[in-house]
Amino acid sequence: MAKEQIQWASPPPLWPLATTVADAVERRTALRQPAILRFATDTFMNDFADVLEQDPARLVNYVAAAGETWRGPGKSHAPLPPVPLFARTMNRLGLVAARSKDASLIPGGKGVSSLVITDATPPQKKLKLYQPAHQRFYLIASSLVCERVGLPDHSINVGRRERATFVVRRMFPPGPLDIKQALPPFDANTWEEYAFIVGQKGNFWKRIPKASQTPSATLIEGEEQLPLFPMTYVQDDGRARKLLAGLIPVGKREAYMAGGFQKQPNDPAPVEPIAPEPDARMHLFWSKVTEPWKKLLEQAGSGGALTSGSSLPTTLGNPFAPPAPLPGAALASNLKSIRDQIQTGSWYIVLDFANLLAEQTPKVWRLLNGQSAPAGDPFTTPENDLADAIKNTTFDLTNAEKTKFLDGTHYSNNNVIKSSLKDALLAVKTGANEDNLEKVKTSYDRNDNDPTTELWPLFLFPLADPQFKPPQLNPKTSNLDQLLAKVETLASLIEKALPLVPAGDVPFNPLIAQQPMDMREGWFVIRCVFERPECGPIDPPVLSDPSQAFQMAGFFDPDAPARPIRIALPLDTSPAGLRKFDKNTAFMISDMLCGQINRMKGLTLGDLVLSVLPWPFHKDLPVGDGGPCKDSGGLEIGMMCSLSIPIITICALLLLMIIVFLLDFIFRWVPFFIFCFPLPKFKSKD
Repeated sequence: MAKEQIQWASPPPLWPLATTVADAVERRTALRQPAILRFATDTFMNDFADVLEQDPARLVNYVAAAGETWRGPGKSHAPLPPVPLFARTMNRLGLVAARSKDASLIPGGKGVSSLVITDATPPQKKLKLYQPAHQRFYLIASSLVCERVGLPDHSINVGRRERATFVVRRMFPPGPLDIKQALPPFDANTWEEYAFIVGQKGNFWKRIPKASQTPSATLIEGEEQLPLFPMTYVQDDGRARKLLAGLIPVGKREAYMAGGFQKQPNDPAPVEPIAPEPDARMHLFWSKVTEPWKKLLEQAGSGGALTSGSSLPTTLGNPFAPPAPLPGAALASNLKSIRDQIQTGSWYIVLDFANLLAEQTPKVWRLLNGQSAPAGDPFTTPENDLADAIKNTTFDLTNAEKTKFLDGTHYSNNNVIKSSLKDALLAVKTGANEDNLEKVKTSYDRNDNDPTTELWPLFLFPLADPQFKPPQLNPKTSNLDQLLAKVETLASLIEKALPLVPAGDVPFNPLIAQQPMDMREGWFVIRCVFERPECGPIDPPVLSDPSQAFQMAGFFDPDAPARPIRIALPLDTSPAGLRKFDKNTAFMISDMLCGQINRMKGLTLGDLVLSVLPWPFHKDLPVGDGGPCKDSGGLEIGMMCSLSIPIITICALLLLMIIVFLLDFIFRWVPFFIFCFPLPKFKSKD
């Protein structure tokens, strides 16, 4: 007995239209290509089921058409009226008779043009799929049939682990990829497919060249497979049929676009090598150590400008020059504020650095502690290089400079200043320093805090300073770029010293840290897959022809249709009207946040403006640090603030209008930003 052949075909309700195509090749494509169905309501699954149940021939109206934008949205089809169960058969017969009488296969719809292919067809627009947030939902629909007369449906035997899925594949032009060049016009006949592989170290695209021995219609190991679900319906002739459909994950567009690229042995070399995805462990060091360190250097650089000042006053033709030097008293106050902030940040950066070294590079941590290497696992050159770099990261000051650095503080001994980053790393892990840094509730004040009662560490090691720059980074005349480059060098040493086998837990690489492959236009196709794993290599997976090529719209795509949003503001804004709104929204404020909010009480707009102006107009904010909120008995308390959201919308609207009209001087965007039209008789009071 001959083996039964199985193949994928387009949904049977679309076959009558496809058979009218004269060209044999185009007719075969229309009969075998999965269809992309578009729905514009949140009840798309109900709409899909109703169409199949009441009039499957209308499915052609839901085929996704190219060129849809918010400026000309596609027409949404009216929901089918419910038909009583006893009248459904007669209703179907009436629809069939009406279509036969009109000598037309199907009512006209936007989807018809995407199925009928003629020589006079105008240039096709791009088919762009929008996201559920745009109130658009897309289904891939196909049928699994047997290659014999009538193309009967093949029943999927779940007991034998047969299953039907679909895969999303990205299209790229053949040859080397030049990520700096614009993509050529899309050509479905020459572009190659890339399979989306999901792995533990991230997702990437794997090339499936057409010219190789592995055709595109082959399932790739590890390729992401998405589920298809069956839908049963009755044809006009009374025979039951089944099609398979799946929801296209357009909301996953960013993951698809940011997927990396895995080079295969036979791939052509790219014009510019695509950087591999960074080690997930390095994201911890970047986010907690090196990048915050660079921010401290930038902050110190801004403070240093106040020390040196400008040789040319800002009023004499150089408005972008730094301000003139601050006078003595103001300079001392400014330096104290900057140093307080930098030292606070330095303590936490050093603490995170020590913890990461102990977790991710334990052998480097052993080196810093003067311990020997584990038995049979000697220290490597990168580990020694990193340990040496940490030891050589010093803050060496002369006794005179230390005295000047500590001038006006409560510190009486110059030895509180650690001379190297190594000493600071070990000190922050000594005693109760780590626990205390997690418990502090007040801001650090180098002048007034009492070491016996405050929880801040008793040692100092600033990672930056507006007056004294670490000699190991560069001479005191170095610029900010050179200092930042030295921190980058330290980061590269950390990356080289990371063990091949992770010593601790490896975090998942967040999408923002993954190396994007190509953020230009993304073209995709879909193939349906049928598998019979128990048959082994005798019956390989059966893949369908590719669907119509499409693009996925981003969340803020300018062509995307938008859901209507209406935000109701209070109608009656008089005191009598506003008092009627219930304060039914509560903010839970901790004791620490309560104390910080109290620091801002009494400030005026003038205080805020003066705080950002240069000397001689500059004035520090008159805010002290009173610690957390306390009641009359000294008990630390939090707060619960109740307010009314409708009233807040007034504040948000007014603030938005102020900002928009101020920035309109630069962007000239008001004509495209907001428009208002009158509503007669829309009054707050009669």
